[in-house]
Amino acid sequence: MKRNVLVLTILILVLTSVSFGCKRTVPIQDYGNSGLTANSKLTANQVRDAIVRAGTSIGWKMNAASPGLVTASWMTRSHSVTVDIPYTANEYTIKYRESTNLNAKNGEIHSNYNRWVDRLNRNIAAEIRKK
Repeated sequence: MKRNVLVLTILILVLTSVSFGCKRTVPIQDYGNSGLTANSKLTANQVRDAIVRAGTSIGWKMNAASPGLVTASWMTRSHSVTVDIPYTANEYTIKYRESTNLNAKNGEIHSNYNRWVDRLNRNIAAEIRKK
């Protein structure tokens, strides 16, 4: 009897710790303005080109949707995400638009989203610094 209680207690502790460790959603984070400085003399077209080059170089599908807006999509296995990247000569922002199979709801999303978009943001900032 004592052994069964001990096994049951250990099982409950293990399952509880696993369930706490499996929280895979995090708040959706917007990114931007990295890499643009007050001394920058870039045009909006140069910023757009840097955004497109940066995303394309790491596998994002980039689309200059309209003046001042690039949309970017990332797909892996059965997961996908699309972000809007509004930009000017002085700034850009990466904003969540939609996703598939990333459990997005109530301002939260699978933790991979922020990692993917952070990498995109760092690449854009690096591309802009080259100018």
